[in-house]
Amino acid sequence: MSELHAEYKDWLMCHECGELQSVVAISPEHEMCCCVCGNHLHYGHGKWLQTASALALTACFLFIICQTFPFLTLEIGSQSQTITILDGFFALLDRGNWILAGLVVTTIFLFPLFEIFAFLYLLIPYNFNIRLRGQKSLLRWLVLAQSWSMMEVFLLSVVVASVKMADMALLSLEVGAYALFLLVGVLLLAYVKIDRRNLWSWMNPNNYFTSYNREFVYDCHICQAMVGGSIIDDKEECPRCFSALHRRIPDSLQKTTALIVASIILYIPANVLPIMTYTTLGETETDTIYSGVVALFGAGLYGIAIIVFVASIAVPIIKLLILIYLVWSVRMKVKVGIRHRAFLYRLTEIIGRWSMVDVFVVTIFVAIVQFGFIYTVEPEGAIIAFGAVVVLTMIAAETFDPRLLWDALEENNDQ
Repeated sequence: MSELHAEYKDWLMCHECGELQSVVAISPEHEMCCCVCGNHLHYGHGKWLQTASALALTACFLFIICQTFPFLTLEIGSQSQTITILDGFFALLDRGNWILAGLVVTTIFLFPLFEIFAFLYLLIPYNFNIRLRGQKSLLRWLVLAQSWSMMEVFLLSVVVASVKMADMALLSLEVGAYALFLLVGVLLLAYVKIDRRNLWSWMNPNNYFTSYNREFVYDCHICQAMVGGSIIDDKEECPRCFSALHRRIPDSLQKTTALIVASIILYIPANVLPIMTYTTLGETETDTIYSGVVALFGAGLYGIAIIVFVASIAVPIIKLLILIYLVWSVRMKVKVGIRHRAFLYRLTEIIGRWSMVDVFVVTIFVAIVQFGFIYTVEPEGAIIAFGAVVVLTMIAAETFDPRLLWDALEENNDQ
């Protein structure tokens, strides 16, 4: 095994196209985009540390409030029902719906809690230049967990559920709901302000690892280190953050194709079968995703109907079509329109998680609309299939290696 040579270089490599670019002249306030594919390489943060630390502490305080204080109150006649955010999770557990309950508690409680803890564990010691055990692992997992923390999606679900319930009863926002509104904004600002590149440099200033001179290097998607191909072949991990690292994601096309096929299969029952059952004064009705959109249009709630249609029907279809197109273009070695396809890939990473709106709406309804003979809502099997579609398409986007899009062009240039 060759000797590892580590140093610092003011370079950045684009994770999508593999282009190596100098960042010598960049200032803390400026952003940097790849000159080949247009992907963002560096976001301007300015004087970020104190602001990010204050936001992390504020997020911790708001998280405790929104999870412990009452969240929503629904009144029907003389009866009322008050819930907290996690009451939807417990309601699903009571009905034996373990899969959906696990998905809900993971995305609106465990991942946000981990994010806040990671911010505090990283930023507060950094203010005092104190290095603690496990900081590298926390920062590595913070990068991976960002897509799976869905407080902002849950917030949109609260708005949708509130509008849908406005005709049947009086819905009141409680302290927990207002804290959630603030928490979502604070967490988004914290992600914008935190400078992960600076944090990695603080933990390990070296960002260029090779075994011999002029070795071809690959980028680490987690810490943006540049690692020689021989090191990747020997260890299959980044020397800086110890995350798994490969020249190309192993079996990327096979994994993505399998996940696409599974998503398509599950998408059919998710839209054909009912997602909720309503019982009103002894009369029972079922609701599918499509019938729910039609009912919203019929009630004149056009804005909410469009949101639900886009998030629950259009986005899954668009994402599946984009992924199919990307896989096909790589298999056929299409050389034109690569920047266009790189943009479509980035789009799939952004839009996929917003399809969770319907899952959270059902969770809220199941928790709060429990008035016995007067009005009751129960979840149905289609909501599990729909949640699985959202998760599988998100994983499919992560297993697809965008660098494969550029391989056909490189092969053509080599010839």
